[in-house]
Amino acid sequence: MVDEQLELEEWVSAVRKGDKEPYGCIVRKYQQALYVYCFHLLLQREEAEDAVQDVFVKAYEKLHLYVEGKSFSAWLYKIAHHHCINLLKKRQRMRLLGWWMRVNESGHSGDEGSERLERQELTLAAWRTLQHLNHTERALVTLRVVQGKSYEEIADVFPLRPEALRKKSRESQDKAEKNMDGNGGESECGWRAGGSGV
Repeated sequence: MVDEQLELEEWVSAVRKGDKEPYGCIVRKYQQALYVYCFHLLLQREEAEDAVQDVFVKAYEKLHLYVEGKSFSAWLYKIAHHHCINLLKKRQRMRLLGWWMRVNESGHSGDEGSERLERQELTLAAWRTLQHLNHTERALVTLRVVQGKSYEEIADVFPLRPEALRKKSRESQDKAEKNMDGNGGESECGWRAGGSGV
């Protein structure tokens, strides 16, 4: 872990000095994890892919603001979080809701291949569960449950203490459980409210 952080600091330092090549290493290191995070917030594959590209562009432009010795991952997740929240604010909620209702009623969208891919990435039960959470709750559940981050790591992204995040996580899971359709209290994404210390 220490060697990994040192290597990362070297990449950042080289990029700050004008060498663009190490930034490709940074992108490769975090691209998949950021995609998963953005996808769980935005719930749209193409939009998540675009968001990840935008996040890396923003991070490159703001690299001078990164404080060495701090968690680069948390700094990057903060940028991703704010970017996705801005995208969600711009999205027209009524139009999106209408689209979801058409997809759920008909069982397919205009682009069936894309829909199949999205359903493979996130099971239908988990998909429906996430829709009942607001963007902050989805972000918290994604970081904690999907990506296995500790509350201390999540506290670097959210302006809350780990104890408050633990409480908010339980509330988010309880809220999702109430909206699940007959899954025996457990979603297919593998977590249960009041369960194993999540």
